[in-house]
Amino acid sequence: MARATPPKEFDRLREAFQHRFEELSPHLKRIAQYALEDPNRFALETVAETARQAGVQPSTLIRFAKVFGFSGFSEMQRIFRLRLIEGAAPFRDQIHEHRGQLQDAAKDDPAAILNGFVDASAVALEHLKSDTDGETLREAVRMMDSANSICVIGQRRAFPVAAYLAYGLIRLEYRCHLLDSVGGMVPQQIATMRNDDLLVAASFAEYSPPVVDVVADAHIRKVPVLAITDSMTSPLARNSSLYFVVRDAEVHRFRPLAAPIALAQSLIIALGYYRDARLEQSGTGVRKRAKGRVRRRS
Repeated sequence: MARATPPKEFDRLREAFQHRFEELSPHLKRIAQYALEDPNRFALETVAETARQAGVQPSTLIRFAKVFGFSGFSEMQRIFRLRLIEGAAPFRDQIHEHRGQLQDAAKDDPAAILNGFVDASAVALEHLKSDTDGETLREAVRMMDSANSICVIGQRRAFPVAAYLAYGLIRLEYRCHLLDSVGGMVPQQIATMRNDDLLVAASFAEYSPPVVDVVADAHIRKVPVLAITDSMTSPLARNSSLYFVVRDAEVHRFRPLAAPIALAQSLIIALGYYRDARLEQSGTGVRKRAKGRVRRRS
């Protein structure tokens, strides 16, 4: 049987990883996760080091590459190296640098904690800009605007993100419910959702099991899901209609929230402008039709 044509661009290869993720064996899934979570290291490490980091045998890397149509691991790795040549920033290296500086300074200088978090947040915000394309933002806005009602869920570190989204949606006078698990009624609340509603979910590793379960349930029942998460192979991304990946990293045992909050604020503000433009256009159309009826009567 002829070998499938392998992807020639990183974006296409990334999509292939995600599309086929569920059918991969556990060892191949570990390679896909490692490749997507740290593509810069994946591009530069030797086969032996990559295998060690992914927790697999070197021969498994070759098998992984062949699954996606490549003749071997080196051919697939060239796609990752091309991404670096074209200018992808070494995100995790920058985060690690900030983490080390912060841990060294924070023992004696509390202000160093502020400086470290600000610096790490700035790196994450820059990558949010480069990773998020306008069409995905526009589609997310359209999904929220067209939904009959919106449920928002997020727990642990993601709770502030979900709470802000719910706050913004309610301020814009959309029908919105924040699923906060009070009374243990979230499964019953999700059961009332229909396919013209929308579930907005936020979760980051380690993913909150109730959020993962809610997203999986909505996916099975064909309720649209808009997700904010931290990996293309996360359980939220796999079961969503549309998702955003916000790359972040631990700094002094905490993860800055600047990037996901900035994304949430951007979505709410963009939604407000979109709704105003839609209402203005609708009102203009009504006025034009009304004038036409007056002229015909005269």
